[in-house]
Amino acid sequence: MPRAPRDPSTPQRIEAPGLARLPAFSHASIGGDLICVSGTLGTRGDRFELIEGGVGAETRQTLQNLGRILEAAGAGFEDILHCRVYLTDMTAFQEMNRAYLEFFPGAPPSRITVGCSALALGASVEIECLALRPGSRPAGRAGIARHSGFVEVEGERLYYESLGTGEPLVLCHGAGGNHAVWYQQVPVFAGGHRVVSWDHRGFGRSSDHAGHAGPEAATRDLTAILDHLGIESAHLVGQSMGGWTALGFALAHPTRVRSLTLADTLGGITTAEIASLLEAPRAQLRAGAPRAGELGHHPALHDSLVERDPARAYLYQMLGGFGEPDLARVAPRLFATVVSPDALAQLQVPVLFIVGDRDPLFPPAAVRRAAELIPDARIVEIPGCGHSPYFEAPDAWNATLEQFLAACEA
Repeated sequence: MPRAPRDPSTPQRIEAPGLARLPAFSHASIGGDLICVSGTLGTRGDRFELIEGGVGAETRQTLQNLGRILEAAGAGFEDILHCRVYLTDMTAFQEMNRAYLEFFPGAPPSRITVGCSALALGASVEIECLALRPGSRPAGRAGIARHSGFVEVEGERLYYESLGTGEPLVLCHGAGGNHAVWYQQVPVFAGGHRVVSWDHRGFGRSSDHAGHAGPEAATRDLTAILDHLGIESAHLVGQSMGGWTALGFALAHPTRVRSLTLADTLGGITTAEIASLLEAPRAQLRAGAPRAGELGHHPALHDSLVERDPARAYLYQMLGGFGEPDLARVAPRLFATVVSPDALAQLQVPVLFIVGDRDPLFPPAAVRRAAELIPDARIVEIPGCGHSPYFEAPDAWNATLEQFLAACEA
């Protein structure tokens, strides 16, 4: 998505691509350090048509649209200084407020709610805001802009976060986590990239009311999130389950992928030899399953992490407890999704496999065979790690990815 110029001496008019706008006004204006966002309604995309579902649904759609405008101005919800909410029915104040607070999980900005008799298009809610231009902040890690929100896809609400600027880097989590599991990567890479993390259906803050979570839905969901954020192409990273998402997206949208990193995953790459290489390590893992009830022990972590850093191992267990993923339904869908060698031969982007040298779920031997099926693929093993070296040995994992991205962007 085009970024607003940063010259503070001249007022700038902002238009968010794909969002409805009357010719009488711009979506927002920037003057000096301030962004003034026009009154925004709960319309669908570029149509002057209000979303259905009452005040709550209108409020959510209005704030999603407002978020797209802020994004076009290079800002996010965390940059808002003040909001003004117009409401035609003050008896719906609590319903509006519940939806409103979903977009401000921390301390919300100052706000006024104004009752009015009518709004354009017969809307129930209209919101305008004043925000601080992120470019006015001091440089450094503390000044990295953070934006979060929801995208509605097929009746589900998908949570995402976007931090920093630069080449987009999208992180797709595994079945043991959610967007927050990348806490050791996001601050590192947001210094030079626009880092997007998100929750798959049923994980973290994303819903899965229809029970359709799986690789096919995840590919559609990722497409919708990138479209919403105006990201044309990105570096993709998929950890374990997220590998099916990242690889599926790369095969479906090859021109939108700068590079592909498959971390401790095969992402559906299967041959008879690969299947045989998975059998013995997974049998050993099943034999040790009773330890999963102990503090810090998890099939996605090597036991050495529990010994040297029990607090972080426990944190991994806790992060996996957020959301209500139906893993009994998702897992069979993962393993039923198989990528043929012919499809892999069509990949035209650099591919990096990262794997823990002690990973029992996707052992290095199986990953090496998968890498051989891809034209431009390389593999790096992280020593002393199990299924989650990004969590167990973040410094080594981050350095590996940083080197790969630097080579891709050279």
